[in-house]
Amino acid sequence: MNDESVVTSVPDTPAKPKKGYRTLVLLLLTLVYGFNFIDRQIVGILAPFIQADLDLTNTQLGLLIGLAFAAFYTILGIPLAFLADRMNRVTLLSLALATWSGFTALTGFAQNFMHIALARVGVGIGEAGGSPPSHSMISDFYSKTERAGALGIYSLGIPLGIMSAYFLTASLLGADPNEVNWRRIFIILGVTGVVLAFIVKLVIREPRRGAMESANTLPSGYIGLKASWDQALLMPRFAIFGGFFATLWLGFAFGIVPAIFAALFSFFILMMFVLSLQPGVMTILKIKSWWWMALGIAFASFASYAVSGFQTKYLRLLDPEFNFRTIIIWIGIINGTFYVAGTYFGAKLVDWRSKTDIRAYGTIPAISILLAFPLAIATFWAPTVVMHLVIGAALQLCLGVYLGPSFAIAQTLAPIKLRAMSTALFFFVLNMIALGGGPTFAGAMIDVFLGAGNVELEATRLAMYVTFGAYILAFIFYMLVRVTLPKDWAASEARNES
Repeated sequence: MNDESVVTSVPDTPAKPKKGYRTLVLLLLTLVYGFNFIDRQIVGILAPFIQADLDLTNTQLGLLIGLAFAAFYTILGIPLAFLADRMNRVTLLSLALATWSGFTALTGFAQNFMHIALARVGVGIGEAGGSPPSHSMISDFYSKTERAGALGIYSLGIPLGIMSAYFLTASLLGADPNEVNWRRIFIILGVTGVVLAFIVKLVIREPRRGAMESANTLPSGYIGLKASWDQALLMPRFAIFGGFFATLWLGFAFGIVPAIFAALFSFFILMMFVLSLQPGVMTILKIKSWWWMALGIAFASFASYAVSGFQTKYLRLLDPEFNFRTIIIWIGIINGTFYVAGTYFGAKLVDWRSKTDIRAYGTIPAISILLAFPLAIATFWAPTVVMHLVIGAALQLCLGVYLGPSFAIAQTLAPIKLRAMSTALFFFVLNMIALGGGPTFAGAMIDVFLGAGNVELEATRLAMYVTFGAYILAFIFYMLVRVTLPKDWAASEARNES
């Protein structure tokens, strides 16, 4: 492709599929997204047993839940999104699901930290191909007035996946809930995901891109490399990306950055340099509301991922005699009810309120995060497991609200032919900060407070208090969405409907 006048081929799928079929597809994509979160959550649930079996530190455990997974998941999501914008998205999604499920099964055979870290890297690589094609397809099944609701339902994969992870663990515990065969759980989960990948490929038909915005074929979102090279201002780009590259390898030379991360982020820098030559990609990255929303969900999730990564371990420290099976069943129920309710009604509330005030995309998530901050503190202040779970239920209700609106903004503000890329870039910001940073930061802070002479229970509690400061940053960013969104929304409508 040499210019934006070239159009991509259009599948034979009708522009407006039947309501029953698109609902079936949405539910199946939600199920796949749920498997995504089962694979993530299961490490945190089984953390006490994995840590004891493989003799891991809290920092290593945080790396497994966080950075080892997130770095590959977020960085490789960008080239996979490029493919999703150009190839059959159903094929890409089914291959991604089969890949991450296979590595989930391999996790059950790990014998040391390096083995399980490599397995988590494989899971991250596979999951990188999950959300970009899914978000893009949903946007081709649902119009912009329905999109927050549809993506809110898709987002239910998060709480439903988390709930299923807890229930799966509870069902596979032995007679003694303190003796857990964590390896068997990973293997069963991985095999089930591979079967689901075949179902996805058989059931879903590729929708026409931009079907909800235009009845006509649309130009490709990308231009050829030669054309982009000729149009771009190269010297500033060489200076910026060259500086990043030099800093990265300087860190490697001084032993600060491991070799595998130096190589991975070098690939990312090269990839982002090439993408910076694409006018469409730069259009996404110049949208202020896109950035504020990405940073809002990132810092809100920073604290939330830290909680999910260390919650079961904390509760075992809080009351070692409390039945572990009961704990994980109740956490699963809370995620399957209160978090689901927050996600569903938050998306529906924004869909309704935004018809008269588009700033609701920022206002409603901001209010929910402001309420979440004191609840999070109280959850880890609570002196008993039962009180922790009761307050935690109210916390989960608040934390579900921002998911649908945030994902909808990433899709609606992006050029139609770059929606998968928009999701990948959005998830890069989200997951490098949240998934990569939250559990890693919390784990490291636990070890810091342990080193200061605190017992492990108190060290975990203090580490969480510090981590919850991220909710304040999230509130600020969502309030900024209120300021910039009306102008950015109008610009996106003009761009996508011209």
